[in-house]
Amino acid sequence: MSSAILLPALAMIASAMLHSVMGLLTKQAGDKLMFRALMQIVAAVLMLPVIVMNPLPEWEVWRFLMMGAVIHFTFQMTMIAAFERGDMSLVYPVMRGSAPALAGIAALFFLGEPLSPADGIGLAIVSAAVIAFGWPEKGGAPKAAALAFALIAGAMTALYSVNDASGARAAGNAIYYLAWFLVLNAVPINLVALARRKGRWISVARRQMRVAVIAAVLGAGSYAFALYALSEAAVAPMAALRETSVVFGAILAALVLKEPFGARRIILAICLAFGLVLLQAG
Repeated sequence: MSSAILLPALAMIASAMLHSVMGLLTKQAGDKLMFRALMQIVAAVLMLPVIVMNPLPEWEVWRFLMMGAVIHFTFQMTMIAAFERGDMSLVYPVMRGSAPALAGIAALFFLGEPLSPADGIGLAIVSAAVIAFGWPEKGGAPKAAALAFALIAGAMTALYSVNDASGARAAGNAIYYLAWFLVLNAVPINLVALARRKGRWISVARRQMRVAVIAAVLGAGSYAFALYALSEAAVAPMAALRETSVVFGAILAALVLKEPFGARRIILAICLAFGLVLLQAG
């Protein structure tokens, strides 16, 4: 592999690894709502210089920003609910893997977009892997609610991916759009955190702020690595490499969290990642 491809590939794998570590920190957080709310505050603060140095967005951009805030808030709350109810090795791959599958199914049935052979095989593998994750396990705890929230979070991921891509194009600058998006996105989840935690908000924030800052920096690093890879190499293979996050997430859950069914779910995550690669390649 030439250095021109090797460096972007390594960057995208690093992006996937950082994203999975961010998922691990969310799962480990004692108060997941406060943790995600604090993460959004840190991300918004990091982006304030970009906002100050640029004019207000036009209405065409605001439409996408407001829609994105609603969709991403729904994603945040369903993701938190999934992590609270299920193992990371269960809900993280389903959340990450179901979004491309749901997008492919929607494009097929609602937009009439045909599937290439690679698309069809990839979609079948992804769908089978997601079903296998939800298949009853001997001695396992009920997981219907965890899977339901994970699938909703995956659907929201598919929606905000399309919405934000359109918004970034309308803005003419992805970083400019991202800055406004992160600032707006911090508002609703923090209002909910303030309403639910009330007088305990400050004390809980003090306990979780350090790790939330680390997670926010990891998130920024993940996005930066992905942007570099996508700007330096072909989009399809780079996007496919990012799907390896489902494998890293399953491995972290088994090794760090000592979750049950670790080996089985790592194998399923590898199958899921393979299906996602086929979807991206197609």
